[in-house]
Amino acid sequence: MRKSLYLLIALVCGTVATVMANQWLKAQANGQGGGSTTEIFVATAAIDIGEEITPERIRLEQWPTDRIPQGSSGDFESLKGKYAKQRFYVGEAIMPVKLMDENWTTVPKGYRVVALKAADVTIANLIQPGDRVDVLAYFTKSDLIPQSMSKTVLMGVRVYALDGDTERRAGEDKSKNLRNIQLLIHEKDTDAWQYAQELGNVRLSLGSDADYSNEDGSNQAGREFLTWLEDHRVAQEESEREKALAKERERRELASSRQVKPVANDTKKRDENGFSMFKMTEGRMTEYWIVPGKLPVRIGEVGGESDSPSESMTENAPPAATTPEDKDADEDYSYLTGENSPLYQSTSPPGGRGSASE
Repeated sequence: MRKSLYLLIALVCGTVATVMANQWLKAQANGQGGGSTTEIFVATAAIDIGEEITPERIRLEQWPTDRIPQGSSGDFESLKGKYAKQRFYVGEAIMPVKLMDENWTTVPKGYRVVALKAADVTIANLIQPGDRVDVLAYFTKSDLIPQSMSKTVLMGVRVYALDGDTERRAGEDKSKNLRNIQLLIHEKDTDAWQYAQELGNVRLSLGSDADYSNEDGSNQAGREFLTWLEDHRVAQEESEREKALAKERERRELASSRQVKPVANDTKKRDENGFSMFKMTEGRMTEYWIVPGKLPVRIGEVGGESDSPSESMTENAPPAATTPEDKDADEDYSYLTGENSPLYQSTSPPGGRGSASE
């Protein structure tokens, strides 16, 4: 009897628990478990990048309010005329962050389409129109490049087309012999792209959908790349300017040192304006330095009996002696001859009379 009673009580408790659990689950499913729900638009079919958001591709669905993605709503007016910036999957909430106002397949105002050979891109078979890629380049050290290195030129650039085809292809529809990849870049990034093409070897890598644009629309990485080049150019110009200044200083110092020496030599020559005179005395040749207006200066003996007087006395003074004063043919040196001459001798050996010449 007791066993039957206990069994009956257990059966009643189990039934009550099951009913309460079912009610709680239903309440959670219907939003009646203490939370609220809100209608938002979700994708009813996959929406590819560049496709327009239309009523046929979306539907309203109840979502728990605390789980709704930021910006999602049930107002179609906020989605009208929008295009998918990223791919939407079935059942995914339509979020404004993944939408854009214009179709990317048309070139927006202020943008340019540039091309790159697919043979130079290792990920060419992985990308499709609408994908985002980063533009990288390897640079070799030169007058324009500070050092050999790999540098990010642009980030988050949109792939505009593959061989001119802006449609996304899959499977057998994908091109087997891809030749060119077209990218959509802002007009302010044209210089960065051109420098990368001319100075380095450009490569592509898969990028993210993050926004890398500055306020003026240019790419952040592109501006940093141009600044990198400009800083090196300024440094090069400063280095060249310093080298030029150093060379100019060296030239001036050399010119100054060359100008000092002639002044000293000219002064010496002015002091030594005159000529040499030789006198033969007892078979010995004596040299005198004659300066007009001054007493002759004895230089010393320069020869012996074997010396030829005629040859010795034809020796000329240093180049300084050839001055306008020495070239004057009317100059009178008569005071050096006769008995009043300081070089006069009263007696001389036979055949050995001294003679002088300039």
